[in-house]
Amino acid sequence: MNTYRKTTVIVGILFIIGTVSGILAGVVTAPIRAGSTYPLNISASETQWIIGTLLILLMGLSLAMTPVLLYPIFRKHNEVLAFGSVLFRGVLEQVTQILVVISFFLLLTVSEIYGKTGAADASNFQTLGSMLIAAGHWIPVIGGIVFSVGTLMMFALFYQTRLIPRWLSGWGLIGAVLYPIAYIVSMFSTLHLQPEIGVGIGLLLVPTAIQEMVFAVWMIVKGFNPSAVAALSAKKGLNEV
Repeated sequence: MNTYRKTTVIVGILFIIGTVSGILAGVVTAPIRAGSTYPLNISASETQWIIGTLLILLMGLSLAMTPVLLYPIFRKHNEVLAFGSVLFRGVLEQVTQILVVISFFLLLTVSEIYGKTGAADASNFQTLGSMLIAAGHWIPVIGGIVFSVGTLMMFALFYQTRLIPRWLSGWGLIGAVLYPIAYIVSMFSTLHLQPEIGVGIGLLLVPTAIQEMVFAVWMIVKGFNPSAVAALSAKKGLNEV
């Protein structure tokens, strides 16, 4: 029981770290991305850009750890779903985040090379930068869909096991259904831009964003339902007989 309590606190903290890191990454890089010569202006704010990029990496790593920590508990109920949550919310989602980080670092490299070669090849560098920016939009769109699949599995397990209140796990399931719709619609939009939370189709992202913070606080303050934990342990014991 004490081990599970530590797990719930760590999971809650990781959710908060991931969310805060993602928000800060956007805040730190926003002034650079708003520049009229973006992405060729990145090298002028190199440190700021690297910090923002590392925050994206921190977001991905912290969120990828949550299904890994929950796996030993979930596998007692359904090993397939438990593995699926690790695969989608842990491995595949983290792969998309790493690809975004790589595209951000490559944008910095393009800007640095442009600064050394001069403005003669500006159009070529701008084209290359535009392609990397496009990759930075397309990859999160795929990542959003992958995230949704993993989230469905994770909160389906929470709903079935009653480790957390069903209103909270049910909220997570509803959010996970709405979430990919925003990204799929964005795929077919004119510019194929990833949805912005709370704006237009991005309103469909709001339920998940709020639910994950409520979930994080719940995990830190309340943890798992003791009777549900006992039921899972008993079930595991019976399966091993």
